[in-house]
Amino acid sequence: MLNKANQHWGDRVVDKILEDPVPENHTLRIATGITPSGQIHIGNLREVVTADVIYRILQERGKKAELIYIADDFDPLRKVYPFLDPQKYQPFVGRPLSEIPCPCDKHSNYAEHFLEPFLRSMDLLKIHLKIFRSSDLYKNGQYNEVIAQSLDARDKIAEILFRITGKEIDQYWSPFVPICESCGAMTQAKVISWIREEKIIKYSCGQCNHTGFMHIQGNGKLTWRIDWPARWSFLGVDIEPMGKDHGSKGGSYDTGKEIVNRVFKKTPPFPIIYEWIRLEGMGDMSSSKGNVIAIEDALKVVPPDILRYLIIKATPKQRITFEPVKQLLAVFDEVDNEQAKRRDQRAIDLSQASDFKPIGIPFDHLINVVQIAAGDPAEVKKILQRGGYKIADSSLGALEERCVFALNWLEHFAPQEARFSVAQGLPESVESFSPQQRKILGILSDILKNMLTKEIDVTAEEIHRAFYEAAKEDTELTVKDVFQAFYLALINKNSGPRAGWFIKTVGIDFVQKRLSQASGLEK
Repeated sequence: MLNKANQHWGDRVVDKILEDPVPENHTLRIATGITPSGQIHIGNLREVVTADVIYRILQERGKKAELIYIADDFDPLRKVYPFLDPQKYQPFVGRPLSEIPCPCDKHSNYAEHFLEPFLRSMDLLKIHLKIFRSSDLYKNGQYNEVIAQSLDARDKIAEILFRITGKEIDQYWSPFVPICESCGAMTQAKVISWIREEKIIKYSCGQCNHTGFMHIQGNGKLTWRIDWPARWSFLGVDIEPMGKDHGSKGGSYDTGKEIVNRVFKKTPPFPIIYEWIRLEGMGDMSSSKGNVIAIEDALKVVPPDILRYLIIKATPKQRITFEPVKQLLAVFDEVDNEQAKRRDQRAIDLSQASDFKPIGIPFDHLINVVQIAAGDPAEVKKILQRGGYKIADSSLGALEERCVFALNWLEHFAPQEARFSVAQGLPESVESFSPQQRKILGILSDILKNMLTKEIDVTAEEIHRAFYEAAKEDTELTVKDVFQAFYLALINKNSGPRAGWFIKTVGIDFVQKRLSQASGLEK
């Protein structure tokens, strides 16, 4: 039997969940969700992918399971975020996201502007969610009973919150926050009294001083620490991943599990606490701060399987730092290379989302080849085959797809030094070469010309050594100077891909002629 320590974290979590017998006809409901107040980014993705891992394993075990997603679009706009037009959105601060205009005027409301691309990404990631919008749940009356129970238990809830969090509860505090029918805001309205039989409240708005009566249905919402256990209750949530802020001592899970027990007489869900994903050099991802990478943008650069694997390989409590250069390329190769040492096959199995086929070409190598080939997949294939890579006909589609990802990576994430193109003619910078630089390129050109006469294939390493041979011919220039002159003549940059491989890839004949031109021997 497999050692528990060697099991994938998802299997260990499901083992723990199933320690309590599940009734034969019971469908285990796994919940996840977010407030769509800004771009839904790969930091948010950790919760959904974690939930999907549990969902997939439960299905493997023959259990009935359902994955639901609650879009908290009835939450208020907290402030005018940096990506919003202050003049347009300042009047809407405090109003529900579902009742605010879309930033691009193409969606029905503000929340849908951010939900639509997220849900499209979920399709690509093969995460099958049953979607609930909190605005619908409140407006269609599904919250009515739990709102009434919360208002009835106001004092009990206040005692729980004070005892667990230590925060003083205002005498006018209410678990239910009305939406003022006069100004539309929900952040300053207070419940004055509660008429249980008619499910009507009397309220006063601190923003516009309006006082009135309203039915609870669709006219307000529960505060977060009550809303969460309330939805556990009426949606029947069995399992839920949550960020470490919610799962910490005194966090909203601590208060929620007591509220769901004592007020709603239900059992709290099994918690899976996860660490946040950080963006290298920018800290934890945050839509409000703008330091995010949207899920849809990440999926332009890597296949769905790779993005899932990045999250699934790490245990939920491990911090993930998203670094789009070295780390992302390494993760790509870990999945693409079936012989990679750190490859986690169980994580790969749980990451399957597309018809991803390993082709065994290092992604950083492909990035260079794509640039040499000017993005032409047919030329990429030729270059790779010249370099000894065997490209089966069945892998041509995967190779073309990989070329698109490489080009997108260059556009979105590549540092300037990683980008280059082979100049079609002599770059203008060659005009300013010193006599020593021209001389050294002539020497290098002659060495390459001699290599062309050999009957055996010249290796990239032999070509690379030619730079050191050329440097010996002129004591005024260093090897670094030789390389710099070479790259300027070929790609108009001071540095580039490893020279020996680069020359062999582009073609010794082409490079020899270019260096001869740059040296002034050919006009």
